[in-house]
Amino acid sequence: MASHELSTASLLKLCSFAFWGWSYIWVTNAAPKKSPEWHSRMVTLLHGSIATLVGVHQCGITSVDQCRLTMKISYGEYALMLWSWGYFAFDLLWCLVYMSNSLVILAHHLTALIAVNIYLSKAYAGCTFACTLALMEITNPFLQTRWLLRYEGYGQTLIFYLVEIIYFVMFLTIRAFFCTYLVFEMLNSDFLDMDEKIISVSLYIVSLILVYEILSYVTYKYKNKIVRGI
Repeated sequence: MASHELSTASLLKLCSFAFWGWSYIWVTNAAPKKSPEWHSRMVTLLHGSIATLVGVHQCGITSVDQCRLTMKISYGEYALMLWSWGYFAFDLLWCLVYMSNSLVILAHHLTALIAVNIYLSKAYAGCTFACTLALMEITNPFLQTRWLLRYEGYGQTLIFYLVEIIYFVMFLTIRAFFCTYLVFEMLNSDFLDMDEKIISVSLYIVSLILVYEILSYVTYKYKNKIVRGI
């Protein structure tokens, strides 16, 4: 193959990126009076919801073991990787255009994009990727729903506080506690490659920064509410 020709994987990545770009344009045209962040979060809600459902299914959480984690990648798992690669590439570009001051989010998306590239290069990492993606995205639908409720003027309603509390509890439980255990197990495993371990630690560090930011927000918000109540 000539050096200037794109590989099949690269073309599929471009198609995935184009799909998410088209999705954003479609949402923008469907709701032209909404803000760019609203449009982006609707796209993110779509990815987060589907990625969670498909990731949990492919991961097979109740039967994960070394055998499953080292099985040859299936077409469905490879498709999930490509589909998510396009989303993370799109969202990273969107953040660079609209949210360049959010360094933690930029680091999160860049690390996720690198992680997908690493898993795409391996023949036996489909289940590992699906489990990783499910853990990363499982709280995302709650995050986007929380933002959308506040944007639409429901920030002081019972449903908003329920969604917010569920999101906080799930995020802190998964990212702070469960992922600490998983990273420890991954670092001590003898069947994961070094690049998989490095990217897992990188994602974990970014998660800890997000955990710190959320704890700071929760402490500030609800401590003030308690003080005002007293």
